[in-house]
Amino acid sequence: MDEFKQRQRAMWAAGDYATLAEYIKQVGERVVARVGVESAHDVLDVACGTGSAALPAARAGSNVTGLDLVPELLEAGRKKAAAEGLDVDWVEGDAEALPFEDSSFDRVFSTFGHMFAPRHRETADEITRVAREGAVVGLCCWTPEGVTGDIFRAVGKYMPPPPDYASPPLLWGTEEHVRAMFPSASELDFERDFATIDYESAEAFGELFIDRFGPLVTARHALGDRFEELREEILEIWRGWNEADDGRLLLPQEYLMSVIRV
Repeated sequence: MDEFKQRQRAMWAAGDYATLAEYIKQVGERVVARVGVESAHDVLDVACGTGSAALPAARAGSNVTGLDLVPELLEAGRKKAAAEGLDVDWVEGDAEALPFEDSSFDRVFSTFGHMFAPRHRETADEITRVAREGAVVGLCCWTPEGVTGDIFRAVGKYMPPPPDYASPPLLWGTEEHVRAMFPSASELDFERDFATIDYESAEAFGELFIDRFGPLVTARHALGDRFEELREEILEIWRGWNEADDGRLLLPQEYLMSVIRV
């Protein structure tokens, strides 16, 4: 594993992503419902984190595998599955080199996970390789135009740049890029939706998010006193996007759902 991926793995292991994932779990439920799974289907959740798509697919009775680079996220997913009595095969692995045979899966999902694999072409090719003929792929990624795009750009001003070979994650939130990554797809459909955060205030959610989100936990250690500048910039972005007018936080996080028949 190269140094950049080692840093990525450590970054996502920091904090408490399992708690934060609960606030966007509806996205995994939506993409699984949109694509559809059946009990006979073999399903792969790529860069699954704690199982945003794996768990609803398992609830539907399919044969589910969840793959992630980060052992700590897989362990959190195991605990969630066990609490519901769900059967999921949790596999440690790289989205750019999936450890599965060709044509292994009827459905392939990823919700905000594969977008962080640095080499987009390798990731898309691997997803296509392990999908059976006629399989459907469902991908959900944050859009560059949404609030999460603003947060990414804010953090990027403070942290070291990624290596030259790493493509920006937010490209996956554009239709043009997804089409370029799956040129042989027989069908592509796109939908935009929102994973809206409803919380008592921007400041209160800031405490929760900044203390638990791995990339920001890492940034706090790296930046020292300068982290307060970034923290205030993040809060100001949320205040600007906030749709509530009663002191609460109602934060619309736009994402692109790509549905691809390979």
